[in-house]
Amino acid sequence: MMVDKKYITHSREPFFEIAFKYIKSGSKVLDVGPGNGSFSKFCGRNDFYLLDGNEDTVEILKKNYKNVYFGRIPKIPFEDNKFDLIHCSHIVEHLYPNELYDFLKELDRTLNSGGYLVISTPLFWEGFYNDLSHIKPYNPKVFQKYLCMLKGANPSRKSISTRYEVIELKFRYRNNYDRFNFVNFKRSNLINKFFELIFSRLSKNSFFFLEKTGYTLVLKKHE
Repeated sequence: MMVDKKYITHSREPFFEIAFKYIKSGSKVLDVGPGNGSFSKFCGRNDFYLLDGNEDTVEILKKNYKNVYFGRIPKIPFEDNKFDLIHCSHIVEHLYPNELYDFLKELDRTLNSGGYLVISTPLFWEGFYNDLSHIKPYNPKVFQKYLCMLKGANPSRKSISTRYEVIELKFRYRNNYDRFNFVNFKRSNLINKFFELIFSRLSKNSFFFLEKTGYTLVLKKHE
């Protein structure tokens, strides 16, 4: 199995590209936790609604963007059915399960029918807890369980909706090829060369060496 090289990265731009496909010229877009506004900048728009819980960040964003709001999730300070797309990049891993559940209810409330919910988040990997603000990694089925009609699901809380459909799921990878150090194998040089030959025949971007470290999930909310 081969993976597109652009997803073998921890850069966010290839995953911004996924969300951008679902934005029309007149779409009302909410970016939750926009950081420095990189998603808006990538899309070439200054009219996205930007919601951030850091007052200093809000003041900086206001210098370049029209619709900047201070607010702390799980609450979203907007009216029902306001947005055509909601973008959450590297947000949900900072939430406890009860906070995530409440946040999903707010996302559902503020997303218009026919709209898209785009969630990018890390999976568990050895670097996940290097960030002290990371609470828990959530796999894609968490969102399917509470927002989609996932077969066999037995949620511990009441389902929030069954109106969502998975439109796209792209994983982020890191390449572990360079972690194979053939020189330090405590074997004969002949065996070293044998294994090095075998591995060199495999593409450096083949699935064999790749580790999933995150993903972008696109959900569509139906009527």
